[in-house]
Amino acid sequence: MNLDGSFTIEQANVKLTQIVRNIMGELKRNKELMTLLADVYTYDDYIFTHSFNVTLYTLAIGMELNINNKNLEILGLGAILHDVGKMLLPLEVLRKPGKLTEKEFEQIQKHADYGFHLIKNVHTVSLLVANCAYQHHERLDGSGYPRGIKGDEIHYFGKIIAVADVFDAVTSNRVYRKAMLPHQGLEVLYAGVGKKFDNTIIEAFRRAVAIYPNGLTVELNDGRKGVVSSQNEGIGDRPMIRILEEDGEQIKEPYEVDLNKNLHLLIMKCLDIQEPA
Repeated sequence: MNLDGSFTIEQANVKLTQIVRNIMGELKRNKELMTLLADVYTYDDYIFTHSFNVTLYTLAIGMELNINNKNLEILGLGAILHDVGKMLLPLEVLRKPGKLTEKEFEQIQKHADYGFHLIKNVHTVSLLVANCAYQHHERLDGSGYPRGIKGDEIHYFGKIIAVADVFDAVTSNRVYRKAMLPHQGLEVLYAGVGKKFDNTIIEAFRRAVAIYPNGLTVELNDGRKGVVSSQNEGIGDRPMIRILEEDGEQIKEPYEVDLNKNLHLLIMKCLDIQEPA
């Protein structure tokens, strides 16, 4: 894992890096946990990549919510292990390109229970870590799984990981659908406020995470193209854009557009264009 690599978290600072290193240190010291994580990577590399992304999002939210370092490490450990139960599911179901049958979806739902028991059996780890795997698909209104618990019955860490998990899932390419744009993923979360997700957690996510990171090339809804040049603090889906192209042609004098001051403008695509030297 390259902690120095680029990522979509604006707050990727020394504290975050150190917490992730502490979590990795705990995994390395605990052979049972390290074996679980290694088995996940061997079984399906998407689950591994997704789990690492969810961990970074989760920690960014936790830091924004001022969770102390000790609890951040427990939360991060729960996040990186939240999907280990998927190792016990058939790959043909996990990677199925079409719609799941009712029976197949029931199989998928079992991964939360499987993960809980896999982690719970590692006696040197906090039971709360196991509960992160158990509860990350529970929802405030009781519509989640595996137990259909709701509201305060769901641990706060489970609610945090649920937000991070859904955002990364819908903004990642899968065999059965294309990835949503980041602002569309944020809309999915906001659509579930109060029913599925905790609003305080979503707002913390929005403040902490730059969903369009600096350097990303984009196309706006009016056809102009450019690169994300800087962030508006606390508004990760409305960055500053340095316009490089208009009407299909590169312009000689690039200029800045603030999406937070031009609410009629939207990012429609992420592209691969180069800023002229």
